[in-house]
Amino acid sequence: MSPSARLLLTAGEDKAIALALQMELAGRTTQALVGEAQAQNEIALGVDFGTSSVKAVIGDSALGKSFVVPFGNQEGIEKYLLPSRLFQTGFEFALAGGSECHRDLKLAFLAAPQDQENQVRIVAFLALVIQRARAWLLTQHAQTYRRTQLFWKLSVGLPAAHYQDSTLFEPFAHLCAVAWAVAGRTGPVDEPTIVGLLRQPLAHTGSDQDAEVMVIPEIAAQIYGFVVSTSFDRKAQNIFLMADIGAGTVDASLFHVFPARGGKWDFEFFTSVVQPHGVSNLHRHRVDWWTYSLQESSAPAGLAQQLLQFKFQTDQQGNIPNSFVDYFAGIEVNARKGVPGPDHDFYDKTLAQVQGSTLWRAWKNNLVSQQTLSGVPFFLSGGGARMKFYEALTTSMSKAFSSYSWLYATPRVMTPPDDLVVDDIARVDYDRLSVAYGLSRLELGRVLKALPMPRLISPPATSWTDHYISKDLC
Repeated sequence: MSPSARLLLTAGEDKAIALALQMELAGRTTQALVGEAQAQNEIALGVDFGTSSVKAVIGDSALGKSFVVPFGNQEGIEKYLLPSRLFQTGFEFALAGGSECHRDLKLAFLAAPQDQENQVRIVAFLALVIQRARAWLLTQHAQTYRRTQLFWKLSVGLPAAHYQDSTLFEPFAHLCAVAWAVAGRTGPVDEPTIVGLLRQPLAHTGSDQDAEVMVIPEIAAQIYGFVVSTSFDRKAQNIFLMADIGAGTVDASLFHVFPARGGKWDFEFFTSVVQPHGVSNLHRHRVDWWTYSLQESSAPAGLAQQLLQFKFQTDQQGNIPNSFVDYFAGIEVNARKGVPGPDHDFYDKTLAQVQGSTLWRAWKNNLVSQQTLSGVPFFLSGGGARMKFYEALTTSMSKAFSSYSWLYATPRVMTPPDDLVVDDIARVDYDRLSVAYGLSRLELGRVLKALPMPRLISPPATSWTDHYISKDLC
């Protein structure tokens, strides 16, 4: 260890920017209408509520356009990512600036969905996101909609495994509906208003202030851009494996998608596995390893203390290193024989989730045939997919699993849809917006849970004696 050893991690720049007052007021309305309406359009706001950031896309099927909502003043993809954090001053909430900052909003809710404090914060955050998205559309595209009456739909994503869990799905759907109601109130987004609405049944006004509120499996939304592209073959078997690398979790699913009536799409899920193998948890795993290793090597206490300051921020704006060895300068890691570093163990668990619990388990449970699974298309997506650590999954999945020579996946890449209106992002970054895009356009049909295939039961072998009549019976 060098005497000049130092931590290489730095805090990222805060991307949230405060809205001007007139935009805040605009976000409380649903219309840019001036005078009498000459047309009526259905507008869908898709909200991808991630552990670290939120992405929002507003889809207008009549115009054939999907607008990506900017939240910051950065360049590239960062412009469209809003940190999943909520500020509070007294009873009032805000997306930027406040005396108290609440983090891990989604993880806290998933851990305790009935906790009122968690519910209030989810509602407040979503209400503010809704206001900001509407404010942007109704001001930036005011001329487009000044003679059009808008009817809104709100679609919010939820991991497929949680979507199938009524203890999470039902309260989350209710919170989304309450958030829309709060966003339309004339006053500030505050705790007393939210608590009051949570305690009473939601009333629909029957006006264009109302919205159809839906919760949709995130992976179903994510694949939508592919199924409406020219690359999608409706006559193929269309069974896909997808792994979404988020900040807190990895959401992996094997599913079948097929067109239904009325332009809708049905989804049949064979396996859905959500595990805490996301980027922030990889980072925390590394921090724990480094803390222990620094203590064991009698390193200056200040190094570990500096590192611990970065441990629990799931909405951190900086990128974490591709390898654990890149956390410090001036420290050489000497691997002990037979003792792998923290990355090796964490990667094995992540691969086991995708390859074993998701892909292999579908065959083991007799949900999908061996022939169908062999070479199944595999999409790796999410913010974490850019890290070499997770990108290695595409190579691992393309190789046969253990002794099952037929069990492997074929990596595929998502491409941006033609109707997505977005500036200055790299083509490879589209998948970070793919969930929000799908939420803004997908007409969801049925979401089914696959049942085991019927097994072919052979009749018992017939002995020739069964047809022979003994002479003793004559």
